[in-house]
Amino acid sequence: MNRREILKITAVLLGAGLSGSLSQQVLAGALPTKAAKSVFDERTRKKVAVLAELIIPKTDTPGAIEAGAPAFIEMMVGEWFDDGERKIFFEGLATLDVFCQQQYQKDFLACDEAQRTAALKDAEKAAGTYKSDAPAFDFTQKFVDRNTPFFTKLKELTVVGFFTSEVGAKQVLAYNPMPMRYEGDYDFKATDREWSW
Repeated sequence: MNRREILKITAVLLGAGLSGSLSQQVLAGALPTKAAKSVFDERTRKKVAVLAELIIPKTDTPGAIEAGAPAFIEMMVGEWFDDGERKIFFEGLATLDVFCQQQYQKDFLACDEAQRTAALKDAEKAAGTYKSDAPAFDFTQKFVDRNTPFFTKLKELTVVGFFTSEVGAKQVLAYNPMPMRYEGDYDFKATDREWSW
């Protein structure tokens, strides 16, 4: 199974709640926009790790950091995003600092978890007002909305990075890559997790 098939499955698991930008590009067979290079400085890397862990925190299962989602986000922003998407992403990161300065008189990384969560919720609220010109999410569509808000991009990258990682597939989803038998009447209640393939 290739990454494209995994993304289709992930979209189904999430109720197709992906923005369409990253997912549709990969599903349509798009290639990275530039060669691999680091686009995050250390402060940005730390901020993205904190944000990813706020979206998928470690509980009784691994969180986004343990699954390697922050490195996935950096790779996608650096290699797959075009300049416009990258600009939206970095401006969104800066907006978190502006929010925290206005509310708490310190930048995002200096805030405690509750304050960081409030900043992320503010970004989510702002993203909720966005009206896309894209048609309804459909894997057959070629239209890609590259203007989705920062929060939408961040959440999509975190979720896709997490659930397509080995940690997400094997420790959070139920994993059985080759059962070597056909079970036409499998009791899905036998597992309390979604399946990864």
